Amino acid sequence: MGRAEIKRFRRASEEVAAFLRPRLDGKTRIKVVSHTDADGIASAAILARCLYSYNVPFTVKLWRPPSDDDIAQLGAENYGLYIFLDQGSGQLDAINKYLLARDKEVIIIDHHPGQLLEHPKLSCLNPHNCGLSGSTDVSASGAVFSVVEQLDLRFRSLISLAIVGAIGDRQEMSSGFTGVNDTLLKRSVDLGLVRERDGLRMTRRSLVPAVECLRTSIRPYLLGLSDNLSSCRSLLDSLGISHSSLISELGAEMERRLADAIFSKVGAQAAKEEFRQALWGTILTTANEDLVGPKELGEYAALIDACGNMKKPEIGFALAVGDGSYQIDALGLLSNYHERMLRALEWLVDKLASFKLAANFRYIYAGKDVDSAILGEMISLAIESALIPADQPVVGMADTAEGHVKISARVAPSLIGMGVNLGQAIARAATAVGGYGGGHDVSAAARIPRDRLDDFVRELDSAMSRGGL
Repeated sequence: MGRAEIKRFRRASEEVAAFLRPRLDGKTRIKVVSHTDADGIASAAILARCLYSYNVPFTVKLWRPPSDDDIAQLGAENYGLYIFLDQGSGQLDAINKYLLARDKEVIIIDHHPGQLLEHPKLSCLNPHNCGLSGSTDVSASGAVFSVVEQLDLRFRSLISLAIVGAIGDRQEMSSGFTGVNDTLLKRSVDLGLVRERDGLRMTRRSLVPAVECLRTSIRPYLLGLSDNLSSCRSLLDSLGISHSSLISELGAEMERRLADAIFSKVGAQAAKEEFRQALWGTILTTANEDLVGPKELGEYAALIDACGNMKKPEIGFALAVGDGSYQIDALGLLSNYHERMLRALEWLVDKLASFKLAANFRYIYAGKDVDSAILGEMISLAIESALIPADQPVVGMADTAEGHVKISARVAPSLIGMGVNLGQAIARAATAVGGYGGGHDVSAAARIPRDRLDDFVRELDSAMSRGGL
């Protein structure tokens, strides 16, 4: 990946902008459909701010990736242009059948791998079509920003939201960003819109007192500290840090001393590189007033992501488009989400010995003990926190309310490029047992029949032995 691929991506974003521009005359009714995670919410907010400034009629729907029936219902609605964000690439057959065939126009701005379709009423932007990785080089929000910036430079300040989406999708590696994300960050710093510094990368570091920040820490999960109030109090007392102070306001020297004390407290966990990188690293802070809410972009990503995870994505969206009246609601959802995830991670720590090993991955079946909606995030946090060895992909399985089994698979960044494509492997194995699924090379999900769980494990092991192909 190099400059040629980034230039190709830029040209593709110009083509989508050229397709969109004449539809901004106020005569075309627009339906925006976006995902409910941080990247999807940030994507929708960037585009909504753009469309609002042109005074065009539009509505936004924050949704899971739509089924064929969902898209058929969209086709029955009275909109001339449908814009899919952070989804759509995997639903092209249905989009063609229910939208394009009904003389609707469609724009897809996505970073998931999928099909290709040439159609005069369809315009697409996807990094995979430009030689870039949609799992590391650019997220959907970065792609949306790249389009709206082509429309007018007044939208340039929305670059912070593009970076928020990339952080939310875990595209920031230990060495920083790559590809389009890297160019966006460098430009935002050069323009004075984002500032960088090193520090403790703990969510809510500027939002709640230090003792509460430590107690509710999930990214990373701190063995001996997370959900242990007395231990958190003792640690802060040993350093002379007030329980009510904010970690973000401790100052560089004291923040470093606190980090060292945490490393000492968690024992063997601190020896793992994944944990050290999760705890200490670059803090990105917005320097403009376009973001209502936390100024630290990592916190902002966690905040709107929690809204989605708590099934209130509209609150995160309202905040991201600048409605400060929803900030207290969003902060409450973030707090509730941390407590919920603490319970899940405590369950996982207690069940570490229950993980099973296949030839090509390790896995655990949670049954109904873990909400299937947070299963994938629990696995991601466990890998980042060095609770699970990162030498193989990790697969979690949990029952859904509908009677299926939800599959969530993750791989550590250190294994990227080792030849395994999780999305392809999961899709192949799920299809083989009468389910469905897919995703990125580093993260994937599926739903399968409950009685085919053992068959799925065998099929997935076989698919991974072929590199997922």
